[in-house]
Amino acid sequence: MILASIDIGTNTTRLLIVEANTPSSFRRIYSDRVITRLGGGFSQNGRITYDAMERVRRVLSDFKDKIDNYKCEKVSAVATSVVREAKNRDEFIKKVRERTGIEIEVISWQEEARRTLLGVFMGIPNHIESGLVYDIGGGSTEFILTKGRRPVRFFGTDLGVVHLAERYIYSDPIKEDEYKRLEEEIEKKILKVRSEIYCQREEVIGYEGEFKLIGTAGTITTLAAIDMDLFPYDSSKINGHIISINRINEILNDLMSRTLEERRDIPSIERGREDIIIPGSIIVIKTMEILGFEEMIVSDFGLREGIILNMLERGDLQ
Repeated sequence: MILASIDIGTNTTRLLIVEANTPSSFRRIYSDRVITRLGGGFSQNGRITYDAMERVRRVLSDFKDKIDNYKCEKVSAVATSVVREAKNRDEFIKKVRERTGIEIEVISWQEEARRTLLGVFMGIPNHIESGLVYDIGGGSTEFILTKGRRPVRFFGTDLGVVHLAERYIYSDPIKEDEYKRLEEEIEKKILKVRSEIYCQREEVIGYEGEFKLIGTAGTITTLAAIDMDLFPYDSSKINGHIISINRINEILNDLMSRTLEERRDIPSIERGREDIIIPGSIIVIKTMEILGFEEMIVSDFGLREGIILNMLERGDLQ
């Protein structure tokens, strides 16, 4: 059976087409992602702008052509943070349906985290006894405490790289005072995450030897690609890559010394990510510092894969 998933995020719109009848028979056929910046300008009035809607609508029209070409038998499209919060979400969903025929499901933080977890562990080659999975998005960042592959505790934040870039970064390259304000905001939210996620544990589990930190989504995979000097991008090389906090600090210091144009010239940075890689990298560093991790495992897989695995597990294929 040919299945397709669409992940409509605050920064990026992603498509995945696979052949699968069961989770174990999952075979990737085609994938694509486009930085559409659906959340661009959102923080000003809580509404998705017309231009952002049109950017996503055009990409979804292209995705629909691909879906039709591959004769997909089932399509599941989900929207996350910015559409969840938008005052004009119904207008956006209606416009997409009328223009493309794609029905969008808006999922909660909790459901986004659950489906992301399904995808993430598909991309990690080794068994993880317990860990913390986090997904840095354009409009939010989710943290999932896991035991094996089972979610134990979940916490969502409004730490979205698009919103943070728009609120705190005005200079090119970023100025020290802007960096400090951005760092303070992120630190405040991560301290709350530590309190909320670990409140049922007697110890800070981030310091346990066997407890692993696993990161997914564009910021984290970009840092891995930079670390590996990887171009063109290859998800098979990203999955399972381990990167240290010291190396991420080195990368961030280098990125902060560059202008936007100079960052665009780095082959490993996808065009359109040159501004948001700064707040995203700070989220990574503060997560590792505050929660006590020296290194992180990277997963290229996430929500797109989880959407399809969710369909397969539910038998939702009619």
